[in-house]
Amino acid sequence: MNLFLNTISKIGKIILFDNDKNIIFSKDIEVLGNESTLLINQLDIFLKENNTFYSDLENIVVVNGPGSFTGVRTTTLMVNTINFVNKKNITPINYFELFDNYPIIKTSSKRDSFVVFSKNGEVLVMLNDEIEKKLENIKSYYGDLKIDGKINIEDIDYEKIIKNIVLKKEEIIKPFYVKKPSIS
Repeated sequence: MNLFLNTISKIGKIILFDNDKNIIFSKDIEVLGNESTLLINQLDIFLKENNTFYSDLENIVVVNGPGSFTGVRTTTLMVNTINFVNKKNITPINYFELFDNYPIIKTSSKRDSFVVFSKNGEVLVMLNDEIEKKLENIKSYYGDLKIDGKINIEDIDYEKIIKNIVLKKEEIIKPFYVKKPSIS
């Protein structure tokens, strides 16, 4: 049995999948902003609902950022701790690997966002005002566009991600930060 964990998206996802990469069970979770208090409990409940123990897991696939500093830190610490105790294989993937269509803009803070223009492209940090100007420029060429600003959970094809994931045998994962945390 294998575990997939995404706590970086506004609506996170926990998935159990078998060695043939078939999804056995999945559950949406809302922990964003409360990872340090909710995440381990949500994971424990999920595993109990599926009669699964940490010792039953062979691989853990985890989205390791970018995202909120506390969220990324909590998630990577939790997965590394599970691995330290249970000796599992860990596969880190970053948030942008969840999508097929680019460019992707992910809010970073009230003033800036992460931007990736192509698959395997560099993750840039751009001021939101600068992004708005670029979007207005695109709009002037292509006409009215609806900019929602929110990613619909259906935009992430978890089944395809699970099928195509190349499992690794990492013993420890590091958080994927694009910029330094804004901690005063």
